[in-house]
Amino acid sequence: MSKKSKNQEDYPCKVFKSSLALLGALFVAIVSIMYILYKGWTAKAEIEKWKDYDECGI
Repeated sequence: MSKKSKNQEDYPCKVFKSSLALLGALFVAIVSIMYILYKGWTAKAEIEKWKDYDECGI
């Protein structure tokens, strides 16, 4: 029987922690991109909504 070294015992924990950090960063990046797209779409919709009133002087 071979004894596991401390590094081998900690390896799954290290992989889990680094995977968790990577998933967290990926989640933040996706949410940021979706927020930017949402703000762009709502701004475009607002411009289209008031486009007809530009010539009225309002």
